[in-house]
Amino acid sequence: LSLSLSLSLSLTHSPSVYLQGQYRSITSCTTCGFESVTFDTFMYLTVPVGSSRTTLDTCIKNFCQSERIEWRCSKCKKMGKAIKELTVWRLPVLLVVIIKRFSYTGMWRDKISTLVDFPVGEFPVAKATTSWMSNPEEGRKYRLYGVTNHTGTLDGGHYVAAARNPLTGDWFNYDDHVIRPMRADQIKKEKSTDCDSALIPLL
Repeated sequence: LSLSLSLSLSLTHSPSVYLQGQYRSITSCTTCGFESVTFDTFMYLTVPVGSSRTTLDTCIKNFCQSERIEWRCSKCKKMGKAIKELTVWRLPVLLVVIIKRFSYTGMWRDKISTLVDFPVGEFPVAKATTSWMSNPEEGRKYRLYGVTNHTGTLDGGHYVAAARNPLTGDWFNYDDHVIRPMRADQIKKEKSTDCDSALIPLL
């Protein structure tokens, strides 16, 4: 499932200007308490999905949850346990979220068909209301722009997309050369439990 969320904009610059966001990573030494803070850019979020029905916000939250790692502290110079916390620091104008539908265990591959609920209307993101957002001065109100669905298996399948006309607000279904209008409430019913990735631009 690939979701694309966007804000109203005029594309007068390079696409990277609108798609680029920024992570903040804090690694904390459990021995001396020293914190290392770094920033990295991203063009889209690739988030995990579990085995039971969930929401887009929960998927992003799970992607950003803290983890324990082995790390050599640059202050106390000791190799040991550390806690790494990843959050979103700067939001892109166009937020693209890809839901990881393929799992690999040794030589085995599988597709995860868990239903992920996502907002068709507004999707506000701010530090006060969103746990995976860490910049208090950053906040955007997104709106769904498009969704890409994959049906089938890892060995073969088919992609179908739904996208909203930014001028009229009307939704259309794109299935190869066939384009047909659709209602907004039909987006989640188009075999959504078998999505590979969802592209959500918020407007």
